[in-house]
Amino acid sequence: MKRGLFLGFLIGILSFGQIWSQEARIAKGVVVDTLQVQDSISETYSIYIPKDFENGETWPVLVIFDPLGRGRLTTQLFRSIAENQGYIIAASNEVLNKTSLQTNLQVANRLIARLLYSIPVNPELVYVGGIQEGAQLASATPLIYDDIRGVLAVGDAWVNPEMTEKMKPFFFSAIAGDEDANLFKMQAIVNFFKEKKNPAEINYFDGNNKEWPDTFVLNNAVSAFSLDAIAKGLRDEAQVYVQSLFEKELESAEFLRRQRNYLRAFEKLEQMEDKYALFDVNLDELNERMKSLSRNKAYRQQRRNFRKAENIEAEKQEEYRYLMEMDILSANFENIGWWEYQMEELEELNEKGGMAEKKVYSRLQDFLKKLSLSHFNNVMQSQAGIDIKIFVSVLRTVLDKDDPEAYLKIISLAGHDGDHQTALMYLEDLLKTGYDNMEALYNIEGILDLKLSEEYNDLIKKYLGKSKYYKQS
Repeated sequence: MKRGLFLGFLIGILSFGQIWSQEARIAKGVVVDTLQVQDSISETYSIYIPKDFENGETWPVLVIFDPLGRGRLTTQLFRSIAENQGYIIAASNEVLNKTSLQTNLQVANRLIARLLYSIPVNPELVYVGGIQEGAQLASATPLIYDDIRGVLAVGDAWVNPEMTEKMKPFFFSAIAGDEDANLFKMQAIVNFFKEKKNPAEINYFDGNNKEWPDTFVLNNAVSAFSLDAIAKGLRDEAQVYVQSLFEKELESAEFLRRQRNYLRAFEKLEQMEDKYALFDVNLDELNERMKSLSRNKAYRQQRRNFRKAENIEAEKQEEYRYLMEMDILSANFENIGWWEYQMEELEELNEKGGMAEKKVYSRLQDFLKKLSLSHFNNVMQSQAGIDIKIFVSVLRTVLDKDDPEAYLKIISLAGHDGDHQTALMYLEDLLKTGYDNMEALYNIEGILDLKLSEEYNDLIKKYLGKSKYYKQS
């Protein structure tokens, strides 16, 4: 739905009397939670308006999507960015990781519509962001509102080359954890946008993309939006403001250097050289710092190590892709032990390796988890035979021992096939992980006789202290 249709849709669902009934009570400098998106539906959001906001002004807005619907916590996380860089922050309270992208786009549509007509935001300075499924949603939002000025994507993104060609240019600001398998994906997406002449950059943080990075990294990523808007004449240029952004990013480069992460420090300085080229800041200082790093033997060795390690990673990824596909097609249960050994070996190498190797082995572990999950989802939605479905489920339990879905699927498939011994074995393995959703264990379809059995209930009672269908002595 493009902007004209979007606004027509909005006018049909909201009146100005309804709009101001909630938002007129919003206090500046305070996170306000559970505001309704529409009176007729249960969707809510959180909002933060900076302390120096004045009536009669319109401000940039950054709309955030957290996959777990943690609107208040997410808004709180971006609070300092709102104050330092002058953004209204709004975050959805809707859970996104259990629904389709198409359904989530409707959630985004309604929230942005509400904000445009109920909060004094500048419609030319609408930004969206998210992590994981929220990042996929944010990067797809220009499909429904074509005046999106920028997308902040943490750890993932949705990109369709054909449809992206039809979108208005926007700034793509990516963030990637350097222990996450999606690191190369995010780098590739940034390069894709750059090739399309869309402004784009990437920032990194230590760890994976399961949780938000710290505000230091987020601040650097959002500053790309602020500087881009100033360069385009959409925000006033205040030298003190630009200098403040410059100094904060310089601090992040210095922090990396002190941590002896010389390669990332050099890359950050290079990025800043392009980012601040149009502004009156001390670019000579950046050049001096880069020259100093380039003369550092440790930097040069680190650069060689990282390049070598990344080549090994690319080769291992291709090997894992091929072998896993072959094993799944043949339901090769004999190779399950080999896959388990791969995870154990990667963990051992991670503990012994240097800086570059540790990151690579962490990413490869994450890669195996994500690859097996992708195969698991595809197989379960297909007409594959029961042997293949059980195999890919067993593979998931080996590569990601804490994911309950595969255990539940094995219990269902094996129990339905009459193999109660296998079903009970995986029930106990699941319970050993700390799983305690008793209701889910009794809602597994197709195994009524197993659920009523003494063995099934005894196992549940052993780990959870009670069971549903057997005596509670």
